[in-house]
Amino acid sequence: MASFFSIPDKEKKYQSYMVYVLTVLWTGFIIATVLLGWLRFPDLAARWLTFVGLSLFIGFVNLTLNQLGYTRFASISLTLMIWLLVTISCYSAGGIMAPGISSQVSVILTAGFLLGWRGGLVIGLMTIGADFGMVYMELNGSLPVPSIQHNPLTRWVGTIIPFATILALQYYATEHLRSGLLRVQREIVKRKEAESITNQTVYSLQKRVKELKTLSSVSRILQDEEAPLKDIFSEIANVLPSGWQYPDITAVRICFASTVYATENFHHSDYCQQVEVKTESGSILRIEVLYLDQVPEMDEGPFMKEERNLINLLADMMKTNLERRGRRAELNDYKYALDIGYMVSISGADNCFTYVNDNFCKTSKYSPHELLGKKYGIIMSDYHPSEYFTELGKALHEGKPYRGEFCNRAKDGTLYWVDTTVVPFLDEAGNVYQYLTINHDITERKAADDKIKQSEQLLKKITSQIPGNTYMFEIEEDGNNNILFMSRGKDVFNYNYEFNDLSKAARALREFTHPDDQVKFNEAMKSAYKTLSPLSLQYRVVLGNNIRWRWLQAAPEKDINGKILWYGASNDITPLLDYITSIEQIIFDIGHVIRRPVSSMLGMSKLIFDGVLTENEIRDISKKLYLISEEMDKFIHELNHEYQKKRQDTNLNIDLSSLIDKRNSLFN
Repeated sequence: MASFFSIPDKEKKYQSYMVYVLTVLWTGFIIATVLLGWLRFPDLAARWLTFVGLSLFIGFVNLTLNQLGYTRFASISLTLMIWLLVTISCYSAGGIMAPGISSQVSVILTAGFLLGWRGGLVIGLMTIGADFGMVYMELNGSLPVPSIQHNPLTRWVGTIIPFATILALQYYATEHLRSGLLRVQREIVKRKEAESITNQTVYSLQKRVKELKTLSSVSRILQDEEAPLKDIFSEIANVLPSGWQYPDITAVRICFASTVYATENFHHSDYCQQVEVKTESGSILRIEVLYLDQVPEMDEGPFMKEERNLINLLADMMKTNLERRGRRAELNDYKYALDIGYMVSISGADNCFTYVNDNFCKTSKYSPHELLGKKYGIIMSDYHPSEYFTELGKALHEGKPYRGEFCNRAKDGTLYWVDTTVVPFLDEAGNVYQYLTINHDITERKAADDKIKQSEQLLKKITSQIPGNTYMFEIEEDGNNNILFMSRGKDVFNYNYEFNDLSKAARALREFTHPDDQVKFNEAMKSAYKTLSPLSLQYRVVLGNNIRWRWLQAAPEKDINGKILWYGASNDITPLLDYITSIEQIIFDIGHVIRRPVSSMLGMSKLIFDGVLTENEIRDISKKLYLISEEMDKFIHELNHEYQKKRQDTNLNIDLSSLIDKRNSLFN
C-alpha cells in the first residue's frame, strides 16, 4: 500500500508524476466541493455520497493504472472521467447556469497538460458542444428541474475551486517550463563537455591510428622470419618516421649486435629519443628516433608521451621477435641433432602420422608417403601382450610423457627394437592435440642383452651349485656394504631375500650376524675400505636356535670409472670347524686322558726291569698292567667310534686312507 501512494520521480518520470499530482488534486477538489454542498444542502445526502464515491473510484483507478506503468492510458482515462463527472454534475444541478460549469475550464487545461494541445482541443470542443446542447435543452425546457439553488456566496465558493485548480496547473506549467529550461541549460553544458572530450578522443584516436598503423607495419615486416636482419631493420627504419608527429624531419637508426641500419637522412641531433633492451642471449637492441630540426616544445619535451610509449612498444616487439628467431634457430639445431641420431615422428590426437624424419623411414623401411596419414599401428608388432601398453595408455590419457622399449615391425616383416619417448602436447583446454615420439634403435643392444641374459642364466646355474655365495660389492666409509651381485648357493644358510631387495638394503643380511661378531665384522669392512687389502673374515651367523660359521673372502679391484669393488665368496665352514674341533678334542684327550695310564705303565715296567721284585709282586704288577691296557684299549675304541661319528656328521666324505702312514710301530 505504501508503494501504491509513492510519488513518481519528477525528473525521470515527469508524465507519471503529473498524472499522480492531478489525480490527487482533482480527487481532493471534488471531495471538497461535495463537502461544501453537503453542508449547504444536507437533504441531498444521496447525491453527495454518489459524487464522493465516483471521485474516489476515479482516483483509485487512475492511480492504479499509473502505478502499473500505463501512464498514457491513465492520462486519457483521468481526463475523460473528470469531464464526464463535471458535465453530468452541471446537467443535474441546473445546466448552463450551474456553479460547477466553470470547472470545465480546468478539465480542458488538465487535458492540455496530460494529452497535449490536441487532447486539450478535443476536450474543449466536447465541452462547447455539451454546453451548447444544455443551452438548447434549457431553451426548449428539456432540462430537468434544478435540484440545487445557490446564493452568490455558494456560487463564489463553487467557482473559486476551479480557479485554484487553474492556479495550481499554472504553477506546475511555469515550474515545468523553468525546470525544463534549466535541464536544457545543463544539457548544453554537458554537450559542450562531451564535445570537448570527443574532440580530445578523436585527436587521441588519430594519434592511436598512426601508432597502430606503425605497429601493424612493423609486425608485418617482422613476420618474414626468413629475411636477413639487415633487410628487416632497413624496412622498419623507413616505416617508423610515419608514426611520429613530424615525419618529414624524423630520422631513425637501429642497432643490434654488429648489425646497424640508419635512414639516409640520419645524423646527430640534440632532439633525440632512444631505448635499449637486452635479449635473452645478452645482445643489446637500440632504437634511436630524432628530429633533425627544432620543434615546438610541449609539456613533455620535443616528443609526445604517446611517442615515448610507441618507441618502447616497438623495442619490445623487436626484442620478442629477435628472441623468437634465436629460439627457432636453436630449435632447428635441436631438430638437426635429433634427425641425425634418432627416429622422430609426430602424430595427431587420432594417432595418425603427420611427420616422420629420414631415420624413421630408414629403420621402418617405409617411405614418408606410405606413413603420413596412417595410424601408428602400421609399425606395431604382435610381440607384446596388450597388458604391456597399459602404462603407456594411462600416461597418454593423463597428458604425461612416457618412456619404454617396444618391438616394432618393419615393412619387410623384420622386427626391430626402439627405446621410445612419447611426449603429448596439450592445448589451452588441457586436451592432447598431438604426440612427439623420439625413438632410438636398440636392436643391437637387445641382441646383446639376450646374450647377457643367457650368460647370466648360465652363471646362475653354475653359482647355484656352489656351496657358498659369490659376491660383488662396494664398501662405504662407515663400513656398510652395497651388494651389486650375489649368487644363491646351496649352503645350509641361505638368505630369504631377492637380489633386488638386497641391492636396495644390504643391511638385511647383517641381521643374521651374531651380536658378538658384529663389531669385528664392521671393523674388518672399514679396514678393507681404508687399506684396499684383501678381505678374509670368519664370523658367526644365527639361524633360529643354531649358530653357523661362515668365511667371507674378497679381493679389491678398480673398475673403469676408478671405483673400488670387491669380488669374493662366502662359505659355510661349520662342518670344517666341527671336524677340526673333533681332531683337537682327540689330541687333547690323547694328551691328557691317556697320559696317566701310560705313566703308570712306565713306572711299573721300570720296576720289573730293575729286577728287584718277587714273583708275587711281578704277578700283581702284571695284573695291573693288564687292567690298564684293557682300559686304554676300551678308551681308544670309544675315541675312534666318536671320531667316525663326528666325521660322518660333518659331511666330509673324503677318503684319506691313501694319505695315512699305516706303519706298525711308532718307533720304527
